[in-house]
Amino acid sequence: MGVATHRNIPVSTRCRILFGGFKNQFGWAFFGFGMIFFWGFAMNSDLSFLYYTGEIIRVEGIATHSFEIDATEGNVTVIENHYKFKTEDGLEFEGISYATGRSIQAGNTITIEYPEGKPQYSRIKGMRRQIFGAVALWVVLFSFVGLVFILLGLKRSIRALRLLKYGKLTKGKLISKVRTNTRVNGRIVYKLTFRFKDEIGHEFELREKTLTPHLLQNESEERLLYLRRKPAYAIMLDSLPSSVSINADGKIESSPFIRMIFVLFIPLLTLVGHGYYVVSTYVL
Repeated sequence: MGVATHRNIPVSTRCRILFGGFKNQFGWAFFGFGMIFFWGFAMNSDLSFLYYTGEIIRVEGIATHSFEIDATEGNVTVIENHYKFKTEDGLEFEGISYATGRSIQAGNTITIEYPEGKPQYSRIKGMRRQIFGAVALWVVLFSFVGLVFILLGLKRSIRALRLLKYGKLTKGKLISKVRTNTRVNGRIVYKLTFRFKDEIGHEFELREKTLTPHLLQNESEERLLYLRRKPAYAIMLDSLPSSVSINADGKIESSPFIRMIFVLFIPLLTLVGHGYYVVSTYVL
């Protein structure tokens, strides 16, 4: 059984494949959520250890003013302390240092330190240059996990698009269904194995891991796509990142516009929202 290859993939269907499915949607949602913490915490974490190397110069400075900011660390308010100082060459600089629950009265003499030749990286001794300590960097794990899911989903989506365009359509028979030890949101992941024949009668097996095994068990034989020159490169039609319909003539039907908008909502919200923040904060 087979149909002509080199199919045209409608834009709406292409979008649903690229952005639909659990990995893609979860990845974009988690990435977008994680980036909120990235901008708020990671971008305000103190990375002084990167350039506080070599000789450290210490000079006297004067505290000018300090005040509480809208940030806490360990339920203690962070204090922003302003100061001014002169380098050993007599050049005057101003700076800001942060400390948790510690303020310095204006006019007090303080010790300022900076890497040799880099007074622009100064700080009050014992304080930090940013609102949070370096430990705040752990929040990047949220966006990193989301990015991993996006990349895994994108890899599968690209594979699916290639098979939709060039793949040969046939049917495979389920020969085994095994419960794995993996769970996602409390749901068991199953590994299903299908056996199919290519156009010259050679047998191949295709393994799919899924949270929804019933979608691959509702017929005695399930449709799949494989590459003629590489039959092992295959995918079950019902396990694509988003549902796709191939009619009797072998043409891919367009997905409803509303469904395309639905799968694009989270990625667009993430890109537009964070893009606007970057432009308004760092460009304008």
